[in-house]
Amino acid sequence: MDLTLVGMVDNTELRHALVEGNHLIGRADDAALKLVQPSVSRRHAEIIVNGTVATVQDLGSHNGTMLNGAKVADPLPIRAGDVIEVANITFRVEGPDGPGTGAAAGMSMFNESVTMIPSHELSWDEVRKDRKDKRDLQSLLFRVLAEAGDLLTIPRDPGEMYEPILDLVETALLNPERIFILLLEEEQEEPVTKASRVQGNHPVGSLALSRTMMKQVLEEKKSFLTSDPLNDPGFGGMMSMVSQGIRSAIAVPLFDNAEVIGLLYADDSRAGKRFSKDQLAAFTLLANVIAVAITHARYHVLEQEKQLQDAQLRTASEILDNILPADLPPCEGYDLFARIIPCFSVGGDLYDAKMMEDGRYAFLIGDVVGKGLGAALLVSHILSWTRFMVDEEWEPQPLITKLNRQIFDCTDTVRFTTFFLGYLEPATGKVTYVNAGHNPPFVVRADGTVETLGPTGMPVGIIAESPYKTGEVTLEPGDLITLYSDGIPETQREDDEEYGEDSFEKLLVAERGNDLAEMFDKLQVELKDFRGDTPIGDDVTLLALRRNPA
Repeated sequence: MDLTLVGMVDNTELRHALVEGNHLIGRADDAALKLVQPSVSRRHAEIIVNGTVATVQDLGSHNGTMLNGAKVADPLPIRAGDVIEVANITFRVEGPDGPGTGAAAGMSMFNESVTMIPSHELSWDEVRKDRKDKRDLQSLLFRVLAEAGDLLTIPRDPGEMYEPILDLVETALLNPERIFILLLEEEQEEPVTKASRVQGNHPVGSLALSRTMMKQVLEEKKSFLTSDPLNDPGFGGMMSMVSQGIRSAIAVPLFDNAEVIGLLYADDSRAGKRFSKDQLAAFTLLANVIAVAITHARYHVLEQEKQLQDAQLRTASEILDNILPADLPPCEGYDLFARIIPCFSVGGDLYDAKMMEDGRYAFLIGDVVGKGLGAALLVSHILSWTRFMVDEEWEPQPLITKLNRQIFDCTDTVRFTTFFLGYLEPATGKVTYVNAGHNPPFVVRADGTVETLGPTGMPVGIIAESPYKTGEVTLEPGDLITLYSDGIPETQREDDEEYGEDSFEKLLVAERGNDLAEMFDKLQVELKDFRGDTPIGDDVTLLALRRNPA
């Protein structure tokens, strides 16, 4: 038996001789006919040649195997002229003299309804002209497919590709009346028209696609051709086309070798205008090239957007690094420490401290809801407003009240900030504070007892007018006050258990008299050991202030 499988794979003709033995088809490394397309299973199908008999069988593939349009369930004999479909890749079986006269010889590999004229009814001149016309058409279609390759080599936005695509389709189908490019979009039930070209009196918005046709193209990944919508035996009459006066229609899936992203559609209502099988085959290959090009263009746009976003985040990170103090200003008689470990390149935590003109020491911590550029912008605003008001010696309660109004006026309803502001009198250790919904700071006394400074009002920016109260606490010699963000107690491990405030409190008590930077280093080690391989989920921020022992 001298048979050969012939097909187009990635716009390249593939020929595989069916010699005696077993021929595995699929993505597996040991496949005799290896196809790397995602739609093909690892062990998709097998052709067995035994003497003068050749059979094809499906091996339980995901997308199935077809023989002459029928699904292969059990082993079926094949011969020259048959058409085998492996997922979305089509092969014809050729004998030593060409396609042969098998069950599918002369048939299109696609569903269609075309009126054929027997060759014996044509004169020899008509036969020669018909053959020349076919050769000319095939030459034209080959040039169109070659030009389509340019879509893959020139990076551009998807929107810039639509006009060149319409030009190619118009050439391949010999100027049809209507051409539409339709793409699937998220949260859209129907494909969306991205571009069209319409001749004559047809309104652009009059497209009404057959549900039967769309199901075949989008769900079954099969091309569609009809030359008689009313009487097409394969589709039982498509009234949506009939009502529009369409005489011939063609549609093919935009398959990017991974998924169908839409479809190309064209139709014509003129008498005598019929799309051919060769045009359908070329149109299908053209659509594959176009789909890959559109997907590449989308990736190109996403990559450009990512590069821009990364540049913006780097700039924002540099700005925050310059805004947040690397070291807290000194306060005589006190040890001070502050540090932020951001979860991402730009976080939403903040801290600040300043020695005021009247001798008090202002210190604060905050946590903006959200991450990224929006949070970074709000952090910079908050620091600018608070620094101005601290310089003007606003007291904590009116300062927070004003800050709440400022944030409410410039943000949306979901953007708010937890905030703690304290004013320390160094000589007495008295701290006057406002806690606007922030994690209650720990006051660790020299003897190891612990107090917390709970909220005295809501987070800033939630409502326009929010009441705030002040609280007071006095730091005695050796006492430690620790302000922190929720990234510390809410550190999670793989089983979703949190590190918790109790564990944090125990560490603070144990380390209360040690160097504050070393205490933070031990905290980081403890958090890392707790979460294991689970990545950091939030910013980790700590501000510690300890009164020196007498």
